[in-house]
Amino acid sequence: MHSLAKRVIVSVLLLGGWLSLGQAAERPNILFAIADDWSFGHAGAYGCDWVRTPAFDRVAGEGILFRRAYTPNAKCAPSRAIILTGRNSWQLGQAGNHMTFFPAKFGSWMELLEANGYSTGYTGKG
Repeated sequence: MHSLAKRVIVSVLLLGGWLSLGQAAERPNILFAIADDWSFGHAGAYGCDWVRTPAFDRVAGEGILFRRAYTPNAKCAPSRAIILTGRNSWQLGQAGNHMTFFPAKFGSWMELLEANGYSTGYTGKG
């Protein structure tokens, strides 16, 4: 009986391991939101009680909310370029200036996500 119990346990463990091989690893959803001219703190998630942002507050409460994020650039396009690439503006050539295009030689973290099976997209500026 003791041997039978061991066989059953080993069989269940092997079956469970075999079944889990066919399942894809669950990956988190990623939403990265940026807003022009939105002063820090002007959302309920940051403790502001006079600006109502219930949808943003819900998303922020379920994920990561940046509280100490700064940009070394005074202009919005260079700021977006460093966010998209993870590089400093002095490493981005023309993309580190207020240019109307983004050089293809600088890949973005969204392209890396897409190359690894994520569906990506954007709306508005970007």
